[in-house]
Amino acid sequence: MTFLVLDVDRGGDGHWTNELHRRYGIDRPALRDAFFAPYWGDIVTGRRPIEPALADAFDAIGAAASVDDVVACWFEADFVPVPRAIELARRAASAGVVVAAGTNQESRRATHLREHLGTLFPLTQLIASADVGWPKPEPEFFLAADRRLGREPGTSVVFADDGPANVEVARAHGWSAVHVGEGPDWITEVEALLGLEA
Repeated sequence: MTFLVLDVDRGGDGHWTNELHRRYGIDRPALRDAFFAPYWGDIVTGRRPIEPALADAFDAIGAAASVDDVVACWFEADFVPVPRAIELARRAASAGVVVAAGTNQESRRATHLREHLGTLFPLTQLIASADVGWPKPEPEFFLAADRRLGREPGTSVVFADDGPANVEVARAHGWSAVHVGEGPDWITEVEALLGLEA
């Protein structure tokens, strides 16, 4: 099983860049234009390190914050687990299900997530786009995930994700994919696919 466990709305506090703006005065549109738009595609697939790109972006927008401080703020602010998803992951692992996470992440945050998620539930693997060289929803991401999971043909993978395109490609790949919405219905669907009691 691979699925979403973090709350992108941070319990109502909004996107993690809200915290970046509060602490360092860096606003989301400026960061998007100076960092994410020109560099993120290469960073998230492991072709470019994050630090020099962030430093260039800060120079371009006149931000005085250090790269390490911003990265620490980002990783801290963006780590808000979804309690019901964490509980589901624990139950699945207790039932013998291999629990993994598949994510579009650069290398430093992938390491951060491996370490911190691993304290919350038995995480077998975190498959990051920077490690495999392809982001979701590219079909190559799912092929690489199969290899990382040691998946044999015909082996079932239950995949829960908040990106409709990711779900569509995962289904085309042969996975049982569930779209994660705002309500609890997706958890019920995953429970049924895994044969877990509600």
